[in-house]
Amino acid sequence: MNKVTRACLLVVALLALVGLVAAQSDPFYLVQGRYVSAENAADTSSVHAFADPNGSLVGPPIPFATVEVMIADGAGNVCGEADGFYSGISAPGVNLGPSLFHGIYTIDPADLRITIKTCSDGAPSHTNKFCATSNPCAAVTKVQVGYLQDAHDGRKIVTVEQTGFGTDPDSTGFLVHKHVWTRSGEREHD
Repeated sequence: MNKVTRACLLVVALLALVGLVAAQSDPFYLVQGRYVSAENAADTSSVHAFADPNGSLVGPPIPFATVEVMIADGAGNVCGEADGFYSGISAPGVNLGPSLFHGIYTIDPADLRITIKTCSDGAPSHTNKFCATSNPCAAVTKVQVGYLQDAHDGRKIVTVEQTGFGTDPDSTGFLVHKHVWTRSGEREHD
């Protein structure tokens, strides 16, 4: 191999290394892959299935449990499916899903704070499929805020969720649902 060929190979290898390091330091790249979350929480919203007899619309917290899968594309887009059980409407309770969603996420590179905004796509059907919707949300129905737990691999994200704000004039929504998102498997480029 002559000197020119070796020099060209060295330049190509260095450029590839620089590109890999730059991509891995990009926080959007860190949040890429399939994430799962299974949590329980309590509905403490002001519009309540078991309103106080005085007509205040306030009642005791209602426990619920959810499981969700979320796909992040590494470029600011998410989609997924949620399911769960809400115990407060009628005995023994009602199923919360399955329900599809899509939306966007942003990450502050300084502190790795993530904001996930999603909207509901409704129940899966033969026309409404998992992660098939990519158009912008007409009305955001959930906002999650949190932090990437490791600045180097993006395997775990912890968020709190506000649901229902702005969709009902009598409701302030509730901020009681914590998610611990754990990436299952590797990113595409690992």
